[in-house]
Amino acid sequence: MRATLILCNRRVKSLAKLYRFCTCLYNARRMVATVVGHRSSVVFQGDAMNLLAEMSWEQVKEYLARDDRVILPLGSTEEHGRHLGLGTDSFEAEAIARGAGEVTGVAVAPTLNYGMALMQMAFPGTLSLRPTTLIAALEDLLRALYRHGFRRVFVVNGHGGNAAALSSAAQMATQDAPGLRVKSFEWWTDAESYRVVIEMLGEQVGSHASPGETALMLAICPRAVYLERSTGRDAPVKPSREMTTVQNFAQKYPDGIMGRDPRGATREVGEALLKKSVEICAREIAGWT
Repeated sequence: MRATLILCNRRVKSLAKLYRFCTCLYNARRMVATVVGHRSSVVFQGDAMNLLAEMSWEQVKEYLARDDRVILPLGSTEEHGRHLGLGTDSFEAEAIARGAGEVTGVAVAPTLNYGMALMQMAFPGTLSLRPTTLIAALEDLLRALYRHGFRRVFVVNGHGGNAAALSSAAQMATQDAPGLRVKSFEWWTDAESYRVVIEMLGEQVGSHASPGETALMLAICPRAVYLERSTGRDAPVKPSREMTTVQNFAQKYPDGIMGRDPRGATREVGEALLKKSVEICAREIAGWT
């Protein structure tokens, strides 16, 4: 009898733990993050978004019956100094894309996590596509989206090295795809979003893996930020007619940082930049007729 009671008591405790776990899981599902839930510290409240990766083909068909817009996050897997994870560009693009998708209700395609990062191949972990490969991949994706009925593709680009390939792919895909239109957004080239960083960081904003980008990562994925590893050195980007290539990038920027010491970054700056970037993209997408 005593053994039976002990066994029952253990089962009750196990069920209680299971209940608490399920309750936490349910509550977590109610919090829709701007980037994959376990990566993000900045969240939006609301119902699940239209993520293509989580939709069935039938749900996509139903979506296309009412809307032909889609958001495509474009990232990269490359070095970002000693202090940022290799997925920085992908995390940032996906966070902005998902935020805009939640605000507008527009479908968000899975992130393309590889880009053109040949310059950084001297740093372990960088995984680059050749420019021709990236152009072909993007053209294929645009054509696939078009075939299914998407006509307006809004690309959130997280890596400057992707810009030329994206432009080429859009030119090629639209040649024989009547009605296909492509727009793109980059937070560092958009005057409105970049102004937020300038006003808060001044000349400390920097370029690649500098305070601006580091701040955004502190807001999006703080667990992939290792500021204690930063050397604290500035790495000025000096004007030159010589192209930066894989042969000289590491010589010019031995830490992988282009610009200012990233230790001036704060989460508050990153949250402001993320909010403004989402706002700009959502406004552009909502007004796209």
